[in-house]
Formats: sequence, C-alpha cells, structure tokens
Amino acid sequence: NALHDEQVGGNRDAVAALRSFMEKEGLSIEFSNGGGVDDESFLDACPLEAFAAVKSDLLSVFILAHQDATDPEFKTVSDINKLGKGKLEEAKANVRKKIKVAYDCRRNPNILLNNTDYDALAATTSIEAITEDVGMNQDTLQSLRDDDANLPHLRLCSEEIAEGYCSHEGDYFPGSSEELGWLGHFAKKSTRLQNLILVGSDIFKNCSKYSVDRFFEDLGRCNHIKNMQISTDLEVVAKLGPAMKNNDITDFIAEGSYMGCSEVDSLFKTLGEIQSLEKLIMKGAFGGDGSLGGYIPSLAACTGMRILKLKDMGIRTHSCAALRSILPRMDALLELDLGGNSINDNCVEDLVSGLAECNNLLSLRLISNWLFDDGFDMLIQGLPASVSLLNVSDNQIALARQLPLLKFKELYLPGNKICSGGPQVIAASLANPECRLEYLYLSQCNIGDEETATLADGLRNNQRLTRMSLGDNDITERGWNAFSSILCDTSSINATYNSNHTLQSLGIYRIPQYVRLMLRPNKEKNKSNVAANKILQAHRHLDMRPLFGRELGLLPYVVAWLEHFAKSRPDLKLSSIFEFVRAMPMKVAEGMTKLALEALRSARVCCPPPTFV
Repeated sequence: NALHDEQVGGNRDAVAALRSFMEKEGLSIEFSNGGGVDDESFLDACPLEAFAAVKSDLLSVFILAHQDATDPEFKTVSDINKLGKGKLEEAKANVRKKIKVAYDCRRNPNILLNNTDYDALAATTSIEAITEDVGMNQDTLQSLRDDDANLPHLRLCSEEIAEGYCSHEGDYFPGSSEELGWLGHFAKKSTRLQNLILVGSDIFKNCSKYSVDRFFEDLGRCNHIKNMQISTDLEVVAKLGPAMKNNDITDFIAEGSYMGCSEVDSLFKTLGEIQSLEKLIMKGAFGGDGSLGGYIPSLAACTGMRILKLKDMGIRTHSCAALRSILPRMDALLELDLGGNSINDNCVEDLVSGLAECNNLLSLRLISNWLFDDGFDMLIQGLPASVSLLNVSDNQIALARQLPLLKFKELYLPGNKICSGGPQVIAASLANPECRLEYLYLSQCNIGDEETATLADGLRNNQRLTRMSLGDNDITERGWNAFSSILCDTSSINATYNSNHTLQSLGIYRIPQYVRLMLRPNKEKNKSNVAANKILQAHRHLDMRPLFGRELGLLPYVVAWLEHFAKSRPDLKLSSIFEFVRAMPMKVAEGMTKLALEALRSARVCCPPPTFV
C-alpha cells in the first residue's frame, strides 16, 4: 500500500502518459464502486498492458509488486483486491504467464505499439535470439525465414500439443509477444506458405492482445495462403477475416469447438466475400436453426464450391430451405455432407429440389439425421444421376416397402433397423441387371440368418457388387453358409462356372475366417482365371460327357484349356483325353489314321525318292 501511495503521488507524468495511451488505443476504463476519475481510481482500474506500454520504471515496479496476487482473469488492481484467500494460491500458479507477457512488453514496448522495424532488425537478429525453444519453434522460424518449399504448413498449437507426442514439422507455440511478432513478420514475407492451421486452446496465452492483433494483420498481408484449418477458440475466426480474403483461400475448415452466434456471424460474413472458396468444412455444436439458416445465403457467392460439409450444426427446416436457394448456384459441387443434424423427410424435399441441377455432384452424406422411408425414397427418385454415393447411416430407414436401389454405386445403410422384409427389397435390386451397386454397407441393420440367406440369393447372378458389409449383425454359421453355393456352386461344372466371381468382402468385424477364405479367389481381376480355379478345386474329375455331342471337335479346346489352367494337374489332362478315347474309340482310330497318312504325304513332298540313271 505504501508503494502504491508513493507511486500515485509521485508519477503525475506517468499517469498522463497512461491516459494518453488509453485514449490513443481507444481503450475505456470501468470504475468500480462508483469510483471517480482521479488518479488513484484511474490507476486502480487501468489494465496492466497499459502500464507496460508507457515504459515507466516506477510503474513497472508497481506491476511487480502485485505479481503474487494477480490472476490472469483479473486485469486491474480493483479486481485483485476482490480476490479471496482461497483463490490466491491458484492465482500464484497462473500469474507467471501473465507477468511474462507484461515483462516482454516492458523489454520491448514496440510490441504493444506495433512499430517494431523487423526489416531493419532481421539482418542482425538470429533465430536463437528470437526463441529459446531449441527444437520445434526454431526449426519452424528458420524454415519460414528461408522461405523453405519443404515446410508443409504453419501450425500454431497449444502448449500441451507442442510438448506432447503429437507435434509435427511446422508446429509453433508462441512463447512471447516478441516471438509472435517475428513469426508474423516471416509469415508475411513467405512466398511458399500455403497451409495455416490453428489447433488447441490458449495458443496465444503468453502474448499480449496487441501482438496477437498485429500477427493476424501480418497474415492478411500474405497472399499465398490457400488452406486454413481452425480447431481452437473460435473468437480467433473474427481476426482471420483479412487473411482469408486477401489470400483468396480455397479450403477452410473449422471444427471441434462450440460455435456461438457471434462466431458464425463473423465467419459467414467473411466467407460470403471469398469467391475463390472451393472447400468448406464446419463441424461443431451450434444452437438455433433459425440463426444458421439466416447465414447460409452468404454462401451463394461461392459458386466454385466443390466440397461443402456442415456437420453437427443443428440444421433443420429453415436451414434446408436456405440451402435450396444456394445449391443451384454451385455447379461445381462434388460432395455434400450434412451429417449429425436434424434433417427429416420434410427437409429432404428442399434438399432434392436444390440439388436437382447439381449435375456434377458425386456424393451425398446424411449420416445421423431423422430420415424415414419416405425421405429415402425422395432421395432415390430425385437426386441427379451423377450421384454415385449415398450415405444415410444411423437414420430411421426400415425398407418397409419396395424401393429401387439401382442408381448408386455405393450405398451406406448401417445403423438403420431394417424390417424383416427389408432384405428382400435389397435382394430384388441386386438381382436386377440394371443395378449399379458395387459397395453396400449393412452393418448393425438387424439382419439374422434368414435375412442373410435372402441377400445371398440376390447375388446369384450379380456381377457388379464387390463388397457387402454385414458385420455386427445377428448372423450365425447357418447364415454365413448361405454364401457357399453362391460363391462356388459345386453341383456341376457349368454351375461352378456361373457362380459369383465378383463379391470380394462381407465386412471386417465378426466375419468368420472360413468365409474370408471363400471370398479370397474373387479378388483376382481376371474372372476367367477365377472361374477356372474354382472348377479345378471343386471338381477333381472333369466329366467330359456333355462335350461328346460334337464328337472330337471340342477335344483340342479341352486340351488347350487344361494346358493353360491346369499345368500342375497332368493327371487331369490325361484322364480327360482318355474319356474321349473310351467314349468313341473308332473316331479316335480314324483320326489317328488320317494323321498318319497326312504325315506320310508331307514326308514324301519334303523328301522325294531318289532317281537312278
């Protein structure tokens, strides 16, 4: 208190400097308990950063006098005085971080005043002098300074990530305001920095507000950044605006954090001004469908959008109506992902209407929404023909009526409780020659042995489906055995030849080993080889009788086939020839006689008898 009284009485000039600084920076003072505007009240309410900025020795002592009672959440002397004894120990543990910021600012007040001439200092300042971090920080700064083309990204991360096992090349945790200033300077100068990532909380806890603002101003002067990924405190998004617009970014990802109205408002306003945007991924909790629906129209300017993912954003009726108005403008759209929202059958009508003209769309994902059979039917009937992948996992689809599952190459239905008649709906589509399905995912779909047998029968003549995931269902050995006769029908050679040689997988989780072995031969690309190998494995003796109708006409083809596919089975070749000989010995004898006569004639032509004179 004595020190406080001495400073208040003896530093009128310093107080005047403080007032001038606060006015210049546009900072206001909130006086507690009806305090006035006298010097003492002013000093009690003045932020610590302001003390550091004026570079007064006595005022620096004033800051240090309170360092053991300062909590980062309490920025004024009045706030400190409100601390109870119980919080002082916790405050002491955290205070060093805040005091470090103040110390850095006192050591170099230009950090706060944003007037450090980095260009002038760069020639004489070493990387070691900028940061004490011998590893990650120094390497990243050096790569930026050298404009190294091999630097994959600049990833600003939290202290926990920097000190953990998840650190990567290009990572940086700012240890001080001064470090952050240099980092922004080198990033601004770089001509090769294309990827910026911010991950973790409290990335800038060792830096002053002014140094953080200047850092983002520097990023705004860099015009080579194309990709930004944010997984941090989303108030940072508001600061990224200039950098996003000035760099003409193509990819922006923000996920892993709660998004309030202010963050969404700031982000969508910025996105609406970036016509270069091609990829937008947002994932996080956001309350209030009406609010998000009001922001979505901003994306109408992003006509070059190729990938749009709005996941876990509480999208419902209002937002889907907004999407209907902007999707027709996105001619280049390839992927749309609206997983983890509250989209129901009524919403689907808006989506299908908006996507009707997106003729380049390849995939639509609506995982974990509220779709029933009606909504699923609308997707099947209304989506553009270009859509080859539809993922409606974890919805309420039962397949309680006949639906044509023909147009998609990949269909994901895991987590839907399909009714007992649902597998028959699927089997009917699989048996249809027009079915395009190549990948069908049915894990956790309430499928038992009877349903499995139905699905297997649908694959008897299917030559497209390569993967049908049935893991994590109620299938026993009896159900799995239904695929045996589908994959290799041993009732006859023709039946084996006409078996399914396309299906390669039935899933990963809880699939018996013997089922995997049955599927393995189908992985070979040459299906003629697959059929031949199955015939040779399933039939130790080949019945030649069906070929006798053309007498010996087919024997050369049989021999050639065996020489090609059964080199390791000479016994099979001899036994097959013997069947022909035993069945028609006179034909064979006649054939051998003809061959002998032809050989004799050839020999006479080549070697005529000698002429005696």
